[in-house]
Amino acid sequence: MFVRLEQFALKPGAEERGLPAVREHAAFIAKAAGCRRAYVATPIHGTAVLVYSEWDAEADLDRMEATLRMNPNASGSFFSLLSLLQSPPHLSRFQTVE
Repeated sequence: MFVRLEQFALKPGAEERGLPAVREHAAFIAKAAGCRRAYVATPIHGTAVLVYSEWDAEADLDRMEATLRMNPNASGSFFSLLSLLQSPPHLSRFQTVE
Protein backbone atom coordinates (compact mmCIF):
# COMPACT_ATOMS: atom_id res chain seq x y z
CA MET A 1 0.00 0.00 0.00
CA PHE A 2 1.13 3.54 -0.71
CA VAL A 3 0.30 6.63 1.32
CA ARG A 4 0.22 10.17 0.00
CA LEU A 5 0.29 13.17 2.33
CA GLU A 6 -0.37 16.75 1.26
CA GLN A 7 0.06 19.54 3.76
CA PHE A 8 -1.56 22.88 3.05
CA ALA A 9 -0.38 25.81 5.20
CA LEU A 10 -3.30 28.22 4.98
CA LYS A 11 -2.76 31.93 5.44
CA PRO A 12 -4.10 33.23 8.75
CA GLY A 13 -7.76 34.08 8.28
CA ALA A 14 -8.12 31.89 5.17
CA GLU A 15 -9.46 28.85 7.03
CA GLU A 16 -13.12 29.65 6.30
CA ARG A 17 -12.54 29.58 2.54
CA GLY A 18 -9.64 27.14 2.51
CA LEU A 19 -11.08 24.21 4.44
CA PRO A 20 -14.02 23.61 2.04
CA ALA A 21 -11.59 23.71 -0.91
CA VAL A 22 -9.32 21.17 0.81
CA ARG A 23 -12.35 18.93 1.42
CA GLU A 24 -13.32 19.15 -2.27
CA HIS A 25 -9.75 18.28 -3.25
CA ALA A 26 -9.80 15.24 -0.93
CA ALA A 27 -13.13 14.14 -2.43
CA PHE A 28 -11.56 14.33 -5.92
CA ILE A 29 -8.66 12.16 -4.74
CA ALA A 30 -11.00 9.66 -3.06
CA LYS A 31 -12.82 9.09 -6.39
CA ALA A 32 -9.60 8.32 -8.30
CA ALA A 33 -9.08 4.74 -9.43
CA GLY A 34 -7.01 2.78 -6.92
CA CYS A 35 -7.57 5.14 -4.00
CA ARG A 36 -8.70 3.15 -0.95
CA ARG A 37 -9.64 6.26 1.01
CA ALA A 38 -8.80 9.91 1.43
CA TYR A 39 -9.61 12.25 4.23
CA VAL A 40 -8.80 15.66 5.68
CA ALA A 41 -7.10 16.20 9.03
CA THR A 42 -7.13 19.59 10.71
CA PRO A 43 -4.58 20.70 13.28
CA ILE A 44 -5.20 20.99 16.96
CA HIS A 45 -3.27 24.28 16.86
CA GLY A 46 -2.25 26.18 13.74
CA THR A 47 -3.49 26.62 10.20
CA ALA A 48 -1.95 23.65 8.33
CA VAL A 49 -4.41 21.12 6.90
CA LEU A 50 -3.49 17.60 5.82
CA VAL A 51 -4.95 15.43 3.06
CA TYR A 52 -4.14 11.76 3.69
CA SER A 53 -4.80 9.12 1.03
CA GLU A 54 -4.11 5.39 0.69
CA TRP A 55 -3.43 3.70 -2.64
CA ASP A 56 -3.35 0.11 -3.87
CA ALA A 57 -0.60 0.72 -6.41
CA GLU A 58 1.91 3.44 -7.11
CA ALA A 59 0.78 3.49 -10.76
CA ASP A 60 -2.71 4.57 -9.63
CA LEU A 61 -1.17 7.37 -7.60
CA ASP A 62 0.96 8.43 -10.59
CA ARG A 63 -2.15 8.56 -12.82
CA MET A 64 -4.05 10.73 -10.35
CA GLU A 65 -1.13 13.15 -10.04
CA ALA A 66 -0.74 13.26 -13.84
CA THR A 67 -4.44 14.13 -14.11
CA LEU A 68 -3.94 17.01 -11.68
CA ARG A 69 -0.97 18.32 -13.70
CA MET A 70 -2.51 17.91 -17.17
CA ASN A 71 -6.09 18.96 -16.39
CA PRO A 72 -6.34 21.89 -13.98
CA ASN A 73 -10.14 21.59 -14.06
CA ALA A 74 -9.99 18.00 -12.78
CA SER A 75 -9.68 19.27 -9.23
CA GLY A 76 -10.44 22.96 -9.56
CA SER A 77 -10.40 23.22 -5.79
CA PHE A 78 -6.67 22.46 -5.76
CA PHE A 79 -5.85 25.51 -7.87
CA SER A 80 -8.27 27.74 -5.97
CA LEU A 81 -6.33 26.83 -2.82
CA LEU A 82 -3.05 28.25 -4.09
CA SER A 83 -4.01 31.87 -3.39
CA LEU A 84 -4.98 30.92 0.18
CA LEU A 85 -1.65 29.29 1.07
CA GLN A 86 1.39 30.69 2.86
CA SER A 87 3.65 28.49 0.70
CA PRO A 88 3.31 25.74 -1.90
CA PRO A 89 1.78 22.54 -0.53
CA HIS A 90 4.19 19.99 0.88
CA LEU A 91 3.75 16.56 -0.72
CA SER A 92 5.15 13.25 0.51
CA ARG A 93 4.72 9.64 -0.56
CA PHE A 94 5.31 6.57 1.54
CA GLN A 95 5.17 2.84 1.03
CA THR A 96 3.97 0.79 3.96
CA VAL A 97 6.37 -1.72 5.44
CA GLU A 98 5.01 -5.13 6.34
